[in-house]
Amino acid sequence: MPQNKNKMLMNKLRRRRKPLHFLRYTHRTLGKLTFPKAVFLYMLGGTLGNLWEIIFNLVKVHRYFDCSGSIFTPFNPVYGLGILAIVFAFKRARGLGEVFFGGALLGGALEFAISCFEEYVLGVRSWNYSKWPLNIGGRTTIPIMLFWGVLCVFAMFVLYRPLDRFFEQIPRRIFYGAAVFFFCIICVDMFFNAAAMFRYVSRADGIAPLTAFGEWLDKVFPDAFMKKRFPSTKLG
Repeated sequence: MPQNKNKMLMNKLRRRRKPLHFLRYTHRTLGKLTFPKAVFLYMLGGTLGNLWEIIFNLVKVHRYFDCSGSIFTPFNPVYGLGILAIVFAFKRARGLGEVFFGGALLGGALEFAISCFEEYVLGVRSWNYSKWPLNIGGRTTIPIMLFWGVLCVFAMFVLYRPLDRFFEQIPRRIFYGAAVFFFCIICVDMFFNAAAMFRYVSRADGIAPLTAFGEWLDKVFPDAFMKKRFPSTKLG
């Protein structure tokens, strides 16, 4: 009997030592681009891209420009989507050359596609490399593509792989809940970005708002605000 009581007591102590269920990250997804990882990588890539653009402008023209490319967040969509495309394309790659050259082609293609989307769908252009050497339709250039290659190597070997291991240590429910929260913020931001940009272009074309929401957009996001928030955007 005393032995049975001791065993029962030891079992109770072992159970107490275990962490609560919601603090145990049991989903092992190392090397996989899951939804929570994608959200946090988007935010990190967008923020770092925004900082890079700010520093670049400070060095080049000695002026501060808001380079977030969004209204409510510091996450630049080009860099945020760029790092997701990089990780998705090269998460299984091992060689530096494979990532560098593949990243250069991917970055150039992504920049070219986004430029076309902005011009033909939104009626704006956020960048124009026509005066740069080796440019491709003014939408990207060979030097910029090589920069994308370097960025891909940095993103994969310096950022993603160490972060991937770190993400695995975060409790599953906390990680997923935070990702859903920030994803909702990003979606709201993108919606207002598109709506405000649509009205910005429409005002330039002399088109009056057709709804109360359009009138509200014109009042809250006037031309002065849009020019300051999107300084590199050129209306077509």
